[in-house]
Order: sequence, then structure tokens, then C-alpha cells
Amino acid sequence: MDSAALRPFVEAFTNRLVSLGYTRLTVSGYQDSARHFGQWLRLTKIAVAAVDDDAVRRFARHRCRCPGIRRVDYLSAKYVNRAPRL
Repeated sequence: MDSAALRPFVEAFTNRLVSLGYTRLTVSGYQDSARHFGQWLRLTKIAVAAVDDDAVRRFARHRCRCPGIRRVDYLSAKYVNRAPRL
């Protein structure tokens, strides 16, 4: 996955989680979700500065065909809720 413009934020966020003592599994879950969100933003041509609640809702509803992600018809609420925490 290519999180593009979100990459520095994803790296800083995951480094912070590690420094706070979160497990590798937890950090990985947040990192995967955030990278997917970044990739989706790039594919849909939504600028990071334009991210709002509507963009997060659109991400939650998209039928995932993103490269590097398993194809699913919907994303779980838990998965989607991780992304905007950046």
C-alpha cells in the first residue's frame, strides 16, 4: 500500500504508539488502516487538507478494490475508526 501524502503522519503515529508500549499487533492494525486510508485518498484524488467527516464516511462505504488490500464489499467499523486517529 502506498499511503502517499499521509506517509509522514502514519510513521509518526505508529512510532508514537510503539513509544507508548502498544503491542506490535495493535500498532500493525492501526498502521494498516491508516495506510489504506492514505492510499484510498490518493486513488480518489482527495487532498489531505480536504479530509473531513464526509471523506471518512466515503472511505467506510467504499467497495475495496485498492491494490495490496484484500477485496471486500465493506470495511468493519473498527477498521475504519482507526484511520482518522492520525
